[in-house]
Amino acid sequence: MGELFACRHLVKRFGAIRALDKIDLTVQSGSTTGLIGPNGAGKTTLFSILCGHLRPTSGTVTVLGQPTDATAVKGRISLLPQDASLFKGTSVTSQLILFARLQGFNSTQARLEAKRVLDILEVSDLGRHPPEALSFGQRKRVMLAQALIGHPELILLDEPTSGLDPVAATEVRRLIKQLSRDRDFIISSHNLDEIEDICKAVIILNKGKVKANCLIADFTDQDNYLTITLDRPPPPDITRLFQDMQDIVRIDTDIATREKISIHFQSDYPDQLQIRILERLQRENLGVLDLRRGKALADEIINLVKRERSQN
Repeated sequence: MGELFACRHLVKRFGAIRALDKIDLTVQSGSTTGLIGPNGAGKTTLFSILCGHLRPTSGTVTVLGQPTDATAVKGRISLLPQDASLFKGTSVTSQLILFARLQGFNSTQARLEAKRVLDILEVSDLGRHPPEALSFGQRKRVMLAQALIGHPELILLDEPTSGLDPVAATEVRRLIKQLSRDRDFIISSHNLDEIEDICKAVIILNKGKVKANCLIADFTDQDNYLTITLDRPPPPDITRLFQDMQDIVRIDTDIATREKISIHFQSDYPDQLQIRILERLQRENLGVLDLRRGKALADEIINLVKRERSQN
């Protein structure tokens, strides 16, 4: 496992605005990482610096062990912005060949590379069409194919499923998980369910500062919590339903979503306890719509933001 990138005292200013504020951050390879935070947190700025499109105001950044402007890193990192697009009126294959030529492939190699990446994304039949003839979901997959040109080791994706319908978004997530077996991804998204589905680690930015950099399992305490969404609000005395289960420490109900409960437990046999909890809910005619091991990532981020505001 190597180092994907490292930032030391990284600052990026735009006039009086500090988009990134003294960031110290190291990310290792081997785990797809989610980059999350509100608008203006500094996510796009960080991506742009990692790719060498922007220079830091101060501090240092290395990517794959090299300075971002080093020749040795060119072609080893790829960025797919949220608003990426292709030229109208020219076939997808022709444009992918051009991008491959720009990376140093000769004419024959470029044609083979265009075919290779389209095959990987399972869209080889779309290559002959211009992008305006494709659906939005098809264009997203073609753009993801472009990001694979040249076998990059690190791929940065900015909102890869934004605007897609649920079926198309699920398909893109499947492809990303498949591709992550032999390359690293960092994914910026406001869709926290997507981050939990695809990623193992998470970086949280807010106001240009790193608020968390850890495994999602650690952040959401997956070993000691169950988050359950029921088909209706639970009874006020729901704790009485489980009073004979000594491993349960606490049961919290969600104020905003009354159907959601969080069960905190300490058990050497969490799987067996989970089965008992589900059986008890079924006995009480409480249907389970969703169950997750750990606290919801969205809830933990909200709590983090609230704690930060209370300290300011």
